[in-house]
Amino acid sequence: MTPKELWKLSIDDFNKWRRENDLLKLFNCFQKTLPHFNDWLNEFNFTIDFILNTDKPGGFFYWDTETILVKSSERGFDHYFFVPIENEAHDKRLRKKSGSDTAVEYRFMPYLRWAKNKLKYEKIIESKYSSHETFRFVLTNAPDSPEASQTFIAPGIPVLKLGGTKIKGWGHTSHVNLDFADLDFLHVKGNHHFSNETDIFFSSCRNLLFENSTVNFTNFYSCHFEKLQIKNSRFSGTAFFKCDLFGADIENSTLLNFVIDECYMHSFSFNRVETDNLIYIPPKRNWYSGGSLTYENIMHNYKRLRVLYQNNGHRKEAGEAYFNERLYELKYNKSSIEHKRPIRLLFQMGSDYSKPLIMENINKAGSIASDFFSYIIWGFGERPFRTLISSFIILTFYAIFYFFSGIATINHDLYNSIYLSIIMFSTLGFGDFAPFQDGYYKIFMVSEALCGVFIFGLFIAGYANKSKY
Repeated sequence: MTPKELWKLSIDDFNKWRRENDLLKLFNCFQKTLPHFNDWLNEFNFTIDFILNTDKPGGFFYWDTETILVKSSERGFDHYFFVPIENEAHDKRLRKKSGSDTAVEYRFMPYLRWAKNKLKYEKIIESKYSSHETFRFVLTNAPDSPEASQTFIAPGIPVLKLGGTKIKGWGHTSHVNLDFADLDFLHVKGNHHFSNETDIFFSSCRNLLFENSTVNFTNFYSCHFEKLQIKNSRFSGTAFFKCDLFGADIENSTLLNFVIDECYMHSFSFNRVETDNLIYIPPKRNWYSGGSLTYENIMHNYKRLRVLYQNNGHRKEAGEAYFNERLYELKYNKSSIEHKRPIRLLFQMGSDYSKPLIMENINKAGSIASDFFSYIIWGFGERPFRTLISSFIILTFYAIFYFFSGIATINHDLYNSIYLSIIMFSTLGFGDFAPFQDGYYKIFMVSEALCGVFIFGLFIAGYANKSKY
């Protein structure tokens, strides 16, 4: 059937067709290609028919913790949903609440995490050219043709094509099984929407276009996005978890309760976008690059989000975005310094070739030192309270020095040591202390006064800086 014909089916017929056709073929391939897949089925008493009949097959693979599949008949029909167990306390609460007459629970470890634990390594899915730690889309035939493109998921299996066509509103996806699907070039136009939560796992969403649409309560898990376009639309309660977000153009739209959680993203643009409660949680490391490029991408993401928050008047969020932008800039500079290459070039090809890299490393080292000092002392201007902590540390250090010094008027008196440290730090002068004759002590006390002037300046500038948003 063509994508257009499939979208015209009723919800029950659509899901039934997928169970009996593409998903059945996909899971039969999983049995042959995924390591110990049959052992996993047997351990948790699952069958392929059972998994497919839930119409939520992706949930059996995604989470990294023990998960509960709940089969509920409270609404008069069987409804399945997943509850990943967050920690031991969460598990205890769930066990106390279990035992409902209208619900059946199945506890299991999702396949990907189970297989990784069993095999003792992460990249368990083999494809033609490499191995992967999760389902990734490894090949697309005719990638620029909406009608002819076809996408393959690791380990090299084609998924059902549902894109390359237009649907009248995101509401058509309600209760529809869109896991392991090819939604490339799907054009969503129209305000037909719904109030039910929709979860989509492991689907390709390249060149997905939302135009004059309303999207509510939709969660994308480990989906692959390229060149996402959102125009004149409203998104509410939408979340992206561990997705690839490689390029997005959002224009004249509203984003409410919009979550981007550990997604590998870059090349975003916001044009006349209204937002409220947009949350961005960066990944620890990009799967496709090293730490340096990861930090650089995250730095640019926070920069774009800072501008978006500022345009919407969200001062606190803008300040946090600026803090994280500077923090990841510091991490990027630190990770991008090349230690061995300049030395190797110096010995192999001479100073003319190594000098540019050496100078670049020196400049980065200077930036790292400056940024690290700014981070510690006042959090790049976004943590002015840190200056008070710095002040306390400086006061304590100098008071200890005065206490153990040979200054006669202090005479190992703790009270006088603290008092002298405070009046020098606050630049109030000696007060009832006579000037000291020893130049060494004079220079030391002047250094504390200079620290006080510097710290007070940062404290004032920090709070003035926070008011600019």
